[in-house]
Amino acid sequence: MTAPTQARQIHVAVAHRDPYVAAGIASLLRSRADFVVQSGLADIDGGDDTVDVLVTDYATGVHKATNVPPGRGGSASRSFLVVTDQSTGWQIRRAVDAGVRGYLLHDCSAEELSDAVRCVAEGRRYLSCPVADQLLDNLSSAVPTARELEVLQLMAEGLANKDIGRRLDIGEGTVKVHVKAILRKLRKPTRVAAISEAFRRGLLLEASS
Repeated sequence: MTAPTQARQIHVAVAHRDPYVAAGIASLLRSRADFVVQSGLADIDGGDDTVDVLVTDYATGVHKATNVPPGRGGSASRSFLVVTDQSTGWQIRRAVDAGVRGYLLHDCSAEELSDAVRCVAEGRRYLSCPVADQLLDNLSSAVPTARELEVLQLMAEGLANKDIGRRLDIGEGTVKVHVKAILRKLRKPTRVAAISEAFRRGLLLEASS
């Protein structure tokens, strides 16, 4: 497939934690004339405004998209494209809610990967067909808000309500409200059960993921 004519080349950074997946993605994209590709996890927060698309694994993409510093260039000017084997509706919805603009599964074709990068570089969303189907199936489910997910993550780290409040700079009473909402949305009676269910649904990320 001949690459489309563009005013300038698309600058892509590949920051996937799996070195074999990262090498494959970088090699495929470098074979296309319209991409300039750099790879490696180092320096992706270095404020390089020339990077149009950052291709990552699930954990990196969600973390980076969620934690873009306000008013900053660099990563704030990038669009995130996740290439992963994480395929549950909850995981996909969490990534989209975080700000990830593209979502592909590991078994995507070279052509689909290239098309997704071009689409995301243009500021549009790209979800593969299986991903879009899972997302649509999940839309009717109650999902914790961004703040509730922060509370949930700290719950999973073993923090008490008072400590969670200090970490997030909110009152202990507010934390209790969030915890109550989390238990209701996950339909679990206890914090431990809710945390277990959150990991099962992909709402929480393992430290090693």
